[in-house]
Amino acid sequence: MKKAIKIILTTAILSFICSNAFAIGMRSTSDVKKSIDQTIEKLEKAVATFDKGTDQNAVVELLMEAKQVQKSISSSNATLSMIKSKATQKLGLARNSFNDGDLTGGGAAMKEALADFKKLKEKYNAVY
Repeated sequence: MKKAIKIILTTAILSFICSNAFAIGMRSTSDVKKSIDQTIEKLEKAVATFDKGTDQNAVVELLMEAKQVQKSISSSNATLSMIKSKATQKLGLARNSFNDGDLTGGGAAMKEALADFKKLKEKYNAVY
């Protein structure tokens, strides 16, 4: 009887510790949605700046801000993770293209990244 109580208490304590450690590591659904919205907002500003033909450095700065914000987007859903990964790759490609002076390639990659993050938002909202 005493041994069974020890086992139950130990199991309960370990379960509590593990669940809290997991919860600390994962972001809430509302935080992820907010990060997706912020990423889209930064990319929309970058596209608008690019389309105006103004400062290329401002476009690169907005791309870097979008890249930072998107880092906090996480999901255990494999499909969503793949969409985010592809969008992030296009975001990096856009920044590299702009830094290399390829405005056409950078603009195209940036617009593709924006479309992919919008797709991610749509799919994320459908799942969560």
